[in-house]
Amino acid sequence: MGYQHGVLLGDEIRARIGDGLLGGSVQEGQVSHFLLLRHAHQTETRIRPEYRAEMAGVADGAGVSYSDVLVLNTYDDLVARPWPDESLQDLLLSLSPVFTPHFGPPGAPGGPGQDVRRGTSGPVPSSRALGAFAVFGLATRDGSLLQVVEFGSPTPHPEELVMRLYQPEEGDSLICVGPPGAVGCEVGLNEEQISVTALFSPSGDSSLDGVPLPFVLRDVLQDAGDIPGALAILAGEERSTGHNVLLGDGKRPDAQAVEFSTHLYAVFEAQNDFVVRTNHFLDEGLAETQRSLSWWQEDESWEHLEELLKALESDYGRLDSAGAMKLVRQVANDAEGAPSGANEPEVLGVVLAPGDLEISLVAGSSGDESLVVSLDERP
Repeated sequence: MGYQHGVLLGDEIRARIGDGLLGGSVQEGQVSHFLLLRHAHQTETRIRPEYRAEMAGVADGAGVSYSDVLVLNTYDDLVARPWPDESLQDLLLSLSPVFTPHFGPPGAPGGPGQDVRRGTSGPVPSSRALGAFAVFGLATRDGSLLQVVEFGSPTPHPEELVMRLYQPEEGDSLICVGPPGAVGCEVGLNEEQISVTALFSPSGDSSLDGVPLPFVLRDVLQDAGDIPGALAILAGEERSTGHNVLLGDGKRPDAQAVEFSTHLYAVFEAQNDFVVRTNHFLDEGLAETQRSLSWWQEDESWEHLEELLKALESDYGRLDSAGAMKLVRQVANDAEGAPSGANEPEVLGVVLAPGDLEISLVAGSSGDESLVVSLDERP
């Protein structure tokens, strides 16, 4: 699987390494390449052997080093997260002598620390997911579950996202959506109608000793057949930093939100058949770990949450897949400084319909065709 991925998308993977990683985070001074490599190989021991083998296949197929693919799959943990000073100090002390990492100011204009659409400075992940919601029961037209994640600016080009279909010998078949070269999952569903979406939610409660979330969510999709099983996997892993994760089960249907940092963990059941999250925590204990960050601007995340709630309220009881796509476009168009999509194709978000085993990429314009992929169950 990894070798096919590397052969088919070798140009895109090499460009992501050269332009996005070495020409972006490293060249712009956010972090040293050597520090990224050191952290990646420390993290490698916590990743399942089959995922490491898949990354090796990606590297062989794309004609790049295994270390580069490993960094692509782990560097958000270092670049996009506010590590406590003592954690970085501990890591640096473990490095070879005469090495000084060069960190630039987070949120430099136009750099990877800046959200152009909302102006939020500080570390941000490469996915730039701004919000997510799940609706079912009375909230949808036919009662089935829909789960949605929406992207911020700069929104990805269709060629910057890959849908990967897995049919493992053991475990569930699944689809993941992510950038070229990715092996973990932040958006996806499996054949048992379990769906996941993840939002970066920064926290001062962070650790360098943790499993990157995409690999944990890949475990969820491969091994969990219901929400309790998914929660058990999330709770049982060593976590690196803060995220908001939505879990859905199209069989019941049901959805729940999980907020967590390295040491804190909170689960929220859906209210009135829907659950919504942006990039801040609702649990008070977890929220305090965010407010300790000098750059964190909580008001903007709350404002976006209100935008999503207002949009859902107006469409409550009438949502289907097409309606969810329209809602994502409407929220993007209403946002100040939203991308136009007039000249370049873009993806504003992803809609998952677990009951139909379908994932749709939401095109930036209603006139553009949205890509829909269905997961066929294994024989």
